[in-house]
Order: sequence, then structure tokens, then C-alpha cells
Amino acid sequence: MTTRNTIFGMVSTLVLLSACASTFEATYDHDSAHDFSGYQSFGWISKNPMIVGRTAQAINPLLQPRIMSALEKALVAKGYTYAKSDKDAEFVLSFTIGSREEIKVDSYPSMSAGYGRGHPGHWGWGGAYYGTETQVRQYTKGMLAVDIFDVKERRPVWHGVATKNINESDRENLEETVKAAVDAILVGFPPPPDSG
Repeated sequence: MTTRNTIFGMVSTLVLLSACASTFEATYDHDSAHDFSGYQSFGWISKNPMIVGRTAQAINPLLQPRIMSALEKALVAKGYTYAKSDKDAEFVLSFTIGSREEIKVDSYPSMSAGYGRGHPGHWGWGGAYYGTETQVRQYTKGMLAVDIFDVKERRPVWHGVATKNINESDRENLEETVKAAVDAILVGFPPPPDSG
């Protein structure tokens, strides 16, 4: 029974670690002198608010409406009102997407027992020999950045970026991937009043 509990605990830990490793990492920046407390309504900076940054693959044109929808829903859930006319918006958004291929090389020492001559004139196990094992992985790092502009001041006031190593499951479940990226970014909006 103890062995079964130990194995279950190890498997649970691995699942938890793999789930943590697959989440988006987000960073934020904002104008610390700007007052975000009066914001009630938002809109888009243009009809096509998506900017395509450096990318390793062709961009799916269906990403723009998916990201726009996810951002609208997330901001409405935070209590903001979507303004159909940009004249009624207090802040507007644009977003940038991109990706790049990265290679990770891990090298670590390894030890193997060799078979060779033991004592003079006798065959047997020789000494251990040391070497280096290298593991090379290629992966795609995806990025979504959201920029918020103050309408009255006509300038950027907030920036959030989410990055993640994209896997096949992310590509197959684009709506979930987009929602996870948007949620990770908007955790930092609005910034706390005393942050600076």
C-alpha cells in the first residue's frame, strides 16, 4: 500500500509540474503617474488592431477575431463596457502576436561501466568511463502583447505580454490557448493604485 501511495504521489506531482510548465508567463508595464480608476468603457484602436511581429510561421487570419472576442469578454467580466463607437471609449486597445523557433541544448555528465581488460592477462569489467550526454530540443515560443492607450491623452499607458512554449495541443485548441493568454495578461490590468 505504501508503494502505491508513493507512486500515486509521484504521478500527481509530475502532472502538476507539467500543468505549471504549460501555462503562460506574463509581464506588465504601465505609466505609474496615470490614473486608471476612472476608466469605464473601452474600444479598439482601429478596425484591424492586430500587429504581426516577428513570427516563425504563417499567421492564421482567424486569430484576430478570436483575440478580439477574448479581450472583449475578459474586459466586460472585469466591469468595463464595450463602446461600439471609439468616440465613447475612454481607452482603446491594440495587440501584437508573434512567435520564434528556439533550440534548447542540455548537456550533462554521464557514467558508464566499460567492459575490457581487468587484471593483466584476464578479461573482466574495466573501470567506469565518463562522458557527456547532450539533448537538443526545438520548440516554438508564442507571444501575445496587449497595449492600452488613453483616448483623451492619445498615448500608451499600459502594456502586457504573455509568452509560452507552444505545443500541439495549443495549436489544436486555439480558442482555449487565446483565452489563457488573454487571462494571463489581464491579471495585471488595471494596475493596483499604489504600484509604480
